[in-house]
Amino acid sequence: MRRKVGDRRIRPRFDIVGDLWGSLETVLPLTLKNVSRGGALIHSHVPLPSQSVHRLAFHARGHDLSVPVRVSHVDAVASADGERAYLIGVEFLAAQPALLELIEQWLAAGEGEAAGA
Repeated sequence: MRRKVGDRRIRPRFDIVGDLWGSLETVLPLTLKNVSRGGALIHSHVPLPSQSVHRLAFHARGHDLSVPVRVSHVDAVASADGERAYLIGVEFLAAQPALLELIEQWLAAGEGEAAGA
């Protein structure tokens, strides 16, 4: 591999011809606004694309559970600090029995509207 004149890189660099696909994983703490057996409403400062699939992790009362979710709707709102925020409705794709049991406990305790994290 030949180097260009004036190139000060220590290691060789290779040009990519065409598309090179990759993935990026980001973890964001989100506020859970409400939850049901079929899905949840979360508050975020980052919009998620409609119909995209993500993994939502619940950390509550000593439980660490995660579930794949599909974004069903995204509504822009003004947050308390005046910044743009989003209410994101997600549908549970494959809820574990332990997560459904936790949600049942929240609903029985009357915490469905403000359950969780």
